[in-house]
Amino acid sequence: MDYQDRTDRYDRAEATVSRFGKWLKRRPAESWGFFIAGILIAGLLF
Repeated sequence: MDYQDRTDRYDRAEATVSRFGKWLKRRPAESWGFFIAGILIAGLLF
């Protein structure tokens, strides 16, 4: 794996997280609650 492969993977991951963050910001507060509850339940189960 060379430098270009690592930077491309990082850029793709950063773009995905950024897109998800933008999507989540547009959601109402109720969606945030369900999202957080889902993370907590998943943490308990897995």
